[in-house]
Amino acid sequence: MFKVTRSTTTPDQKEILKYPQAPHAKSVVLDAQRFTFADDGLRHIVPAGTILKLNATGVTTWYEEYKGSGTIQGILAHEVDIAASSTAGAEPVAMYWAYAIFATTSIVGFTQYASALVSALPTCKFE
Repeated sequence: MFKVTRSTTTPDQKEILKYPQAPHAKSVVLDAQRFTFADDGLRHIVPAGTILKLNATGVTTWYEEYKGSGTIQGILAHEVDIAASSTAGAEPVAMYWAYAIFATTSIVGFTQYASALVSALPTCKFE
């Protein structure tokens, strides 16, 4: 029997919070099938600071990347490595959704979705 492990090394974790704090974070599940994978089809790194919304087409309690439609639910707290296999269709992650002060330069697509973010996360600040 083969023993297979998956690991990744990231030299610099991106800090998405402006100030060290203990903001409200909740555990959610990313829908791995809703992300685009690398050319090898084996994995995809979803960066910290990715804006998340609820999945509207698959399992509706799973989250996917916000791309301009739907309602923003929060921001991915830490980068995650998603494997493109049928057994890894869901990936547990932490999402900030309230009372956080975000570093705008670390939010993926902040310039494009700034007004939607401010509206959807009224208890958060963006600096």
